[in-house]
Amino acid sequence: MFSLFDTLGALFESFPLVVTGLSSDKESVLESRFGSLSNLKYLNLAGNNYLEGSIQPQLGNLSQLQHLDLSYNSFEGSIPSQLGNLSNLQKLYLANDVDGALKIGDGDHWLSNLISLTHLSFHSISNLNTSHGCLQMIAKLPKLRELSLIHCSLSDHFILSLRHTKFNFSSSLSLLDLSGNTFMSSMILPWLSNVTSNLAC
Repeated sequence: MFSLFDTLGALFESFPLVVTGLSSDKESVLESRFGSLSNLKYLNLAGNNYLEGSIQPQLGNLSQLQHLDLSYNSFEGSIPSQLGNLSNLQKLYLANDVDGALKIGDGDHWLSNLISLTHLSFHSISNLNTSHGCLQMIAKLPKLRELSLIHCSLSDHFILSLRHTKFNFSSSLSLLDLSGNTFMSSMILPWLSNVTSNLAC
């Protein structure tokens, strides 16, 4: 059976630099063959309605990857901790078409390994509000400039869980998007002033 990912792997494995965007390609599953493209720097699989199942841990083998966009697919299950191997990653976008289907493991610390990350977007990661470990990891990212946590069921509990947390990105963050969540009190305002002084109003 024809496989897009096997074909791309055979074509690009020997290249010193690969920049690839596959936005809106109708492949039914994200096959593990992509994990062999060790020179890949840019991977865009956003908006593929037929990408479903779990995110393959083999993506963690793409050691040169700088940009990973898996937004607006139908993935489910936990985000694989192997993504923490992507130490060169600068931009990570994870958004799901199925609310609540994609989760982040609270015991995993893979996000804290992504020290080059400047852009992070989580959309519809339903357990983020109770994943204290994940929130602590995000707070340690030293170069983060843009952070989007949209429709992640965040509430006042999110603010309370981070009230004593030191944010390493406090001087670099310029965009923070918390839209689609359920904050009920004004405590978010002093928290925002603690997060960064560079946010645009």
